[in-house]
Amino acid sequence: MKALKTTFIGIALLLVIVIAAVAWLLKNLDSLVQDTIEDTGSRLTGTAVTLDSVALDLAAGSATLKGLVIDNPPGYATEYAFALDTIRVDIDPKSITGSAVRLDEVSITGARLNAEQKGTATNLSTILTHVRAASGEEAPPAEAGEPTEVRLALARFAFTDTKATLVTEQYGDAALRIPDVTRTGIGDPANGLAPAELASRLLEAVLAEAQAAVGSALADKARDAARDAAKDKLKDKLNLSDEDMDSAEGALKSLFQKD
Repeated sequence: MKALKTTFIGIALLLVIVIAAVAWLLKNLDSLVQDTIEDTGSRLTGTAVTLDSVALDLAAGSATLKGLVIDNPPGYATEYAFALDTIRVDIDPKSITGSAVRLDEVSITGARLNAEQKGTATNLSTILTHVRAASGEEAPPAEAGEPTEVRLALARFAFTDTKATLVTEQYGDAALRIPDVTRTGIGDPANGLAPAELASRLLEAVLAEAQAAVGSALADKARDAARDAAKDKLKDKLNLSDEDMDSAEGALKSLFQKD
């Protein structure tokens, strides 16, 4: 009887511990997600990634991330590379217990980006190089008894209305237009992708688009600078005033525009 009583006490204590652990996990789930995002993001980008807050509502199938900042790599002077005020995630609640958690949409609107050129590189190209290298690394195999990593499948990704500044050594600063980035069907709905792999694909899509815009803007600035330099050289050689040079340009344009 005493042994039976002791057994019941032991079971009761075990249940209390389990309930307390589950309650702690649910209470701290947001912070666990936040830590995972910061750790994974920093490893992928090779620079500090911080997040102010995460609010999960699994019953409603939604998550809101606030204040995500991707710092610059060493050697760059701007305050950050990316600053994202709000990220909204729509989750399929029915998939949470399945083999892959399905995300209906991840949307980021109104991000702020500093594209900084230094020599032949930019902060974005440096981060992109690190993302590509990190995504090619194989994840260490799980040890026996270790829980299987969550898998994710994303139906739609939208990165829109980005406000960007281009900072250059030679041409000064300028506003930069970054095209909207949308992707669909990332990861097989049945098997999904590891979180790091999904994050890598999204980061690469955004960084590649931003880096292409930076390259185009730098090429335009170099072409404009070369044209202005040639114009100044010709003006000095012919000893023309600014008004005379403008008149000559106008005459040439009219000549070539005639049928």
